Amino acid sequence: MGHGPKVTAVRFPMRYVNLVRNISNWPTYFAFKYGLTRAPVAHFRLRSGIDVKVPREVLHEFKEVFFDEAYLTGMPLAVSEGSTLLDIGANIGAFSMFAIHRLGAGRVIAFEPDPVNFAHLAANAALAPAGRLDAVPEAVAGTTGALTFHRGNEGGVSTSGSLLSTRGTKVTVTATTLADAFARHGIAQCALLKMDCEGAEYSVLYGAPDDVLRRIRQMVIEVHDQGTAPRTRADLKAHLAAKGFRVKDGMHDLLWAWRED
Repeated sequence: MGHGPKVTAVRFPMRYVNLVRNISNWPTYFAFKYGLTRAPVAHFRLRSGIDVKVPREVLHEFKEVFFDEAYLTGMPLAVSEGSTLLDIGANIGAFSMFAIHRLGAGRVIAFEPDPVNFAHLAANAALAPAGRLDAVPEAVAGTTGALTFHRGNEGGVSTSGSLLSTRGTKVTVTATTLADAFARHGIAQCALLKMDCEGAEYSVLYGAPDDVLRRIRQMVIEVHDQGTAPRTRADLKAHLAAKGFRVKDGMHDLLWAWRED
């Protein structure tokens, strides 16, 4: 008996598998990617039934969260359904929505000081299931009060705004500390703390009391290495290890830290 032609399986990049797995109206992404629409905001419907609105200028960052699953790949500990999570530097809330959709977070408290970004975060919080996403228009820093923040984008959503930068549009924002955030929002235990705050991670974590750090089971931090001690990746790793965390590197410059007790 003769053999038919050999069929080679087509392998799609995992990011596109995740795209289809997470988003029911996934063709919308390709419409934006290939310029088939000029709409400024993409409206995605997640498989869990939650809607997410994503401005065109942060589609790449949205892709890292939902297609690359950067905050899930390599996660040391499972997040129990119904847990409380913190999102520091939430931007438009992509990670916050992913945490509700994919991790089953019961409550995400999302901090975002940039006023333009916060408007989009608040809009997405309104689309989340009731009571599960709290949007807070504040920075988390080493001190409380009014601080100067520089936006990285003149008019649109910014991904590089910082309390440390001196470039970009200057705005005054309200800042809180990690300890004050825990107290004000009644956080007894944090299953996962995500941080992307453009260099403020050092003052936030170096200034956090031990009793607050003990309430964090694991964290994932986008580290902005500033080249000199104590604001380097190695310094931050050493600090967290001294506080009882295990540490390892993740995707896209992320750093994982977790407790095994």
